[in-house]
Amino acid sequence: MERIKRLRKRFRQLVGGASQAPSSSSVTAMGRRAGNAVISWIRTVDIFSRLFIMFIFATLLPMILTQTWSYQKSSRVIQEKVFVSVNEVMNQLSSSVDRIIEKARNDSIEISYMSQIQDVLIDYDKYNSRMLNSAKVDIGKVMSSKYVFDNIASSITLYTLDHQSVNVYGEVIYNARLEGEFLESLLKECYENDGKCVFKAVNGEDSRYRGRANKWGGEIVIGKVVKQKETGEVIGYMVMQINESNFSDIYKTLNQEIGAEIFIMDSEGIIISTAGDYAVVGETYSYPEVLEIAERAGRKKSEAVVIHGQKMVPLSRKMEENDWRVFFLIPQEYLRADRKSVLSSSLAGALISLLLGIGFTFLFSYSILVPMNEAIRGIGEFEKGNLDIVLEETGNDEITRLVGQFNKMAREINGLMERIRGDEKEKRKLEIQALQAQINPHFLSNTLNTVSYIAKMKREETIEVLINATIGLLCDSMKNDDSMHTVEDEIRLIRNYITIQDYRLLGKFTVDIQIEEGIRSCMIPRFILQPVVENSIIHGIEPANRRGVISIKGSRRENHIFFTITDNGIGIESDRIEKVISEPSNQEKARFSGIGIGNVDRRIRLMMGEEYGLIMKSEKNIFTTTEIRLPVLRKEGIANV
Repeated sequence: MERIKRLRKRFRQLVGGASQAPSSSSVTAMGRRAGNAVISWIRTVDIFSRLFIMFIFATLLPMILTQTWSYQKSSRVIQEKVFVSVNEVMNQLSSSVDRIIEKARNDSIEISYMSQIQDVLIDYDKYNSRMLNSAKVDIGKVMSSKYVFDNIASSITLYTLDHQSVNVYGEVIYNARLEGEFLESLLKECYENDGKCVFKAVNGEDSRYRGRANKWGGEIVIGKVVKQKETGEVIGYMVMQINESNFSDIYKTLNQEIGAEIFIMDSEGIIISTAGDYAVVGETYSYPEVLEIAERAGRKKSEAVVIHGQKMVPLSRKMEENDWRVFFLIPQEYLRADRKSVLSSSLAGALISLLLGIGFTFLFSYSILVPMNEAIRGIGEFEKGNLDIVLEETGNDEITRLVGQFNKMAREINGLMERIRGDEKEKRKLEIQALQAQINPHFLSNTLNTVSYIAKMKREETIEVLINATIGLLCDSMKNDDSMHTVEDEIRLIRNYITIQDYRLLGKFTVDIQIEEGIRSCMIPRFILQPVVENSIIHGIEPANRRGVISIKGSRRENHIFFTITDNGIGIESDRIEKVISEPSNQEKARFSGIGIGNVDRRIRLMMGEEYGLIMKSEKNIFTTTEIRLPVLRKEGIANV
């Protein structure tokens, strides 16, 4: 009845989930306590809540992270495309401005070599007002005929070497009239550049300039020395005036469409061209720190800065034909305009996924909870003593298989209860018999010790050897057959047995034992080799009509120990080998023990695993070989067997 109580207690632990898996030895005690506390706290929450929380962390959280990543990725891609477009615009703008500048340079060279201009500068002292007016008319005709479609010059003024000015092209009211230090500086720079064009920007409020330019849309003044065509000597200066709108018209439309601030600046930090009042032609820019950021960034995205109350992203590009630089200040809102639609799409997708996830969570949760609650109810009835209960098996999931296993367990436990009652009575009877069986070998061992002592006193060495061998066998037989001992102990047991059989058969056989030294201290189950040797002597050597030889070898191969016992007896038919191995015991009276070959094989497999055991090979009237395979075990490894 005590066994029945233990079985019921174990069953309650199983159905109540009270058992816990042992923690890993690598985890600290504090970690184990913390982990158990967390698991215990989680298990206080019902399964539906746990499934819902699992959905939040396993589905919703990754979905949010994915949507966020997708939104950020899409935003970056959009911004990169915008920046690519902006760079293309900057390239086109730079190329267009370079073409205008190149044209202005070429036109200035060609105009400076016109015969009328050469004559005016060489013979200026000989010209009166009428002659100067006539020269201006001739130059105007040439300009009108030559540059009728692509003339960018609005006026041309010549300066002699002593800085006397002569307007030779353009309306008088639009002519550039440079004064004072600005004129002196310009002509000096032209002389130093030796024929190269010098570009200067001026506006209507500049005191250095008097002309038609307004405050924000100024004029570009191009100055260069004029050299005599034949000798190359400097004979004067030419100042050509072009309207700044030739540049700003290129990007004015773009400036209005996206709200960008676009302007061109020379190497001295003077604004050359602009399309709005955020910069003034002929003056420096009001936000020098923005210029530094734009120059560092070049064509790449830079940090946003606040200009005129608006966040702008500054970019810049140096022109190829001169030392001018185009600055492009893009509103940050323009760059992020498409991100709003991406964000709306992401939020809509996340909301739809969330609603679908919650719906499926409820559906799957109830598909688990309903049959599980029914199973819990049935287990409760079974625990109360209703062993005949049968739960309904519907579906094809793990819970259905669990219910099926429960029904099978209930049937088996019901029958097991009856068998246990009978087994308990039989167990008591066997325990008494086992106790009685242990008394006789002890008594016999003590008696044989006395006989051995008497034989020794009377110098009967043969009797003493035989008695001592018998005592050794009896001492080993009184121990538990499933205990472990060393290979050396097993060999000593075999030698005692062989000594007795050698006397019994009058020296009919010889035994050769070869055991590697490295395995003598290894641990093996008791009575593993002796039954095999006994089988070789009784069924192989004894019936044969010749002298017998038994070879016992032991060796190690990697992590395994192999024993081979070979005899030259009468052998075994191949069809009887499987029957010999399958016999659980041998009850022949001539045997030392009732342990058969099959018992040895079964004990090895139960104790060591299915990969271990014995194999027999035999050829009738020639030999029989039994090979035993065991793992390598030391004393410290016995606890794991």
